[in-house]
Amino acid sequence: MPYRAAAQSGALSWSAQAAYAFGQTMYFQLTAENPDPIKRATLFIQAPEFPNAFSATQEMSPSTQVSVEYNLDLAQVRLAPFTTVTYWWVLETAESTISLDKQTVLYEDDQFEWRQAAENGVTVHWAQDDPGLGQLGLDIVADSMPELTDLIPVDDDLDLDIYIYPSSSDLRSALRLTGRDWVGAHAHPELGVILVTAVNAHTAAADLRQSIPHELTHLLLYRAAAPNYDDVPFWFNEGLATMMESSPNPNYGTLLETAVANQETIPFADLCYQFPAVEERALLAYAQSASFMRYIQTSYGSHAITDLVTAFADGADCQTGVERALQSSLDDLNQAWLRRQQPRSPIVRFLADNGLWLLLLLGGFGAAGLLIIIPDKNYDFTEKRR
Repeated sequence: MPYRAAAQSGALSWSAQAAYAFGQTMYFQLTAENPDPIKRATLFIQAPEFPNAFSATQEMSPSTQVSVEYNLDLAQVRLAPFTTVTYWWVLETAESTISLDKQTVLYEDDQFEWRQAAENGVTVHWAQDDPGLGQLGLDIVADSMPELTDLIPVDDDLDLDIYIYPSSSDLRSALRLTGRDWVGAHAHPELGVILVTAVNAHTAAADLRQSIPHELTHLLLYRAAAPNYDDVPFWFNEGLATMMESSPNPNYGTLLETAVANQETIPFADLCYQFPAVEERALLAYAQSASFMRYIQTSYGSHAITDLVTAFADGADCQTGVERALQSSLDDLNQAWLRRQQPRSPIVRFLADNGLWLLLLLGGFGAAGLLIIIPDKNYDFTEKRR
């Protein structure tokens, strides 16, 4: 859709508009009239993912009436989907420089007609026919927030947009059009945007209870740890996000057990700032990281996770953050976690799984024995003499 703005400042009058073809081109147009002839027009474009404003200048023969256009090639200048683009024009005359008001364009994936539902600062957008999908997304966020804010020191006021794509291929296509790799679900924490999928009504609840808490964790970590979010260790960031999934990947347990049994786990020192590129090892990294975070929470308490968030937010690196929050080296923590993962013998497993029942059973036998050997004080011995 086109975005238009018009204004008159003193003798200057102008009109600006912008439009886009998603993943292809963004168009900018300006018409202006000024008593002092305009000789140059510069367009400035800013987006959250740009380190600096992008600019394009057009020279022209001085004129009191100008009309200029600029086409931004989105194959070369990549924009994140659902980002807000800010743009403005600067006009130059022989006597002055005039900066026009800033305008914004929401770069939304316009290949779908999005429905929406909003509550407490969260807006869920979906393209499917299911009228309850938006409320489901809102409910999952509401269910996830108390536990998340207990671990991550941020306020619970959200300004968040969740887009639920109708298929994995649709989301993959949108991400690839904007130059991003396919990752199953995606968060733009700097934009307050989460992209997920719900393929069909039968699996939507399970899918969203896995993906939304995961991506929401990344978003809250970004808000807690910025500007040091990019330096938060991968095992912590992805491990906490995976731990928060209400419907975790059922394959993680088997992957982890196999790696432990074969002594093929990945040292967490190697998972500080990257995950393996090979899919099977990457999945193991996720499984390990989630298990590691659960071990930290169980062994040290939930406050330890909050202490780690604070340490990394302060700029501590992977090793130093662990030492500061847990008074342990990462290697020692790794070894302690690994010992906890060692497979138990059949007897130990049986006793651990059935100890309570065995205790009750033995207690029952003990009570029965006491009934047998302790005589009843009310027994009438005279009966025997008869």
